[in-house]
Amino acid sequence: MKSNNNKVTSLLDSNLIVATKKKYDIKLVDCNDYVQIYLYENQKVKTIKKDNDLELKKIEFKNSSINSNQLVHVELKNIIRSKLECQRLAKANIKDWKTFITLTFADNITNVSQANKRFKYFIDKVRRVKKDFKYLCITEFQQRGATHYHMLCNISLEESNLIYSQIDNPKFKHIKYWNDGFTSVELIKGDVKKIIGYIAKYMTKDIDNRLFNRHRYFYSRNLKKPLENYINLDNETDKEFYKKIIQDKNLIYQNEYINPYDNSKVTFLELTK
Repeated sequence: MKSNNNKVTSLLDSNLIVATKKKYDIKLVDCNDYVQIYLYENQKVKTIKKDNDLELKKIEFKNSSINSNQLVHVELKNIIRSKLECQRLAKANIKDWKTFITLTFADNITNVSQANKRFKYFIDKVRRVKKDFKYLCITEFQQRGATHYHMLCNISLEESNLIYSQIDNPKFKHIKYWNDGFTSVELIKGDVKKIIGYIAKYMTKDIDNRLFNRHRYFYSRNLKKPLENYINLDNETDKEFYKKIIQDKNLIYQNEYINPYDNSKVTFLELTK
């Protein structure tokens, strides 16, 4: 489809959309011990989309005449969505996180692709030592412009083949195999608020074009993934599934807001064991 001024080009392929629709009253995100629930005042309809729909969006941005204000708005929405997804992933694996590690470059490496290659090299080195290595890592930029990384992981302070103490001050811990600069290691085991707080803090809302259409966070493939479920209260099977998921959990947070698309009320609940 082309606009009248031929400046916006979109590729629309029928393969991008699967003709499967699901009516639902509740969206349930299962993060293992944590469950997030969206209760909709008006029933919704979900259309399943394939992953390559992302390529459609990239093409639209690349060839469009969208102004900078629109791009900022879209980017902010993407950041908020990424932060929410990252928090869910952290909660789904909450029992695995033992330390919070920061990786900083000595040189002022501002090129994200170059920095990510060094990060991958480090991850490969650690994985050779720790076969069950699990991590969730956020990309951030220092004031000087350099890329650096903040990482939740399942490495404990007791793993001397990976963690060592600073010679002049043993209370400061560092991780081996990061040969590009400085590291710090902080114990976080069991501190859920600190874990989620780190994600909220470091997944900044500042716009940086270097992360446009790039991953804002990385994670190991062996993490448990949050599962999205769509519940139709007119369906008895759906209702029984919903009851089973929430039966042993307690409410820890509740909020209400208005859906801007249809001005209907949405109630958000978070439950845990």
